[in-house]
Amino acid sequence: MQRHTHKTSDSKHQELESICKKHGLALTIQRRAILETLASRKDHPTADQVFEAVSVRMKGVSRTTVYRVLDTLVSIGIAKKVSNPQSKARFDADMSRHHHLTCLRCGLVLDLFDANLSNLQLPTGIEDEFRIQDYSITFTGLCAPCNEAACARQGTSIT
Repeated sequence: MQRHTHKTSDSKHQELESICKKHGLALTIQRRAILETLASRKDHPTADQVFEAVSVRMKGVSRTTVYRVLDTLVSIGIAKKVSNPQSKARFDADMSRHHHLTCLRCGLVLDLFDANLSNLQLPTGIEDEFRIQDYSITFTGLCAPCNEAACARQGTSIT
């Protein structure tokens, strides 16, 4: 698994400022704080986790505001929703092509950067039915701690 560095908070703020201007949106304190919180995390937080982190710094911010801002960040292309088997939307400020490893037990989502997966030959002959714009692959399984716990309960060793 290759390491990848997230954009700095400053570069994400500059990107937000530029995109808000392009879309005619105000660059609010809430948008800045929510994007900063999201960009600083690598755990692909849920909206509730973003709310908890932002509400510590911004007294009076509502859960509804956080949900709306996250949806706005996704709609303007500065963040994305990451699907997972638990059906809870998780968010990612890293817009580069990458893939995910998702734990079926605890819900942990990890980034996976692999050139082989990012350069897949896309299907041809479907252009009339569907135009692929992007893709990401999610692998599901057990993270190391959950796998260790499962093996310990079963009395087996980790292979």
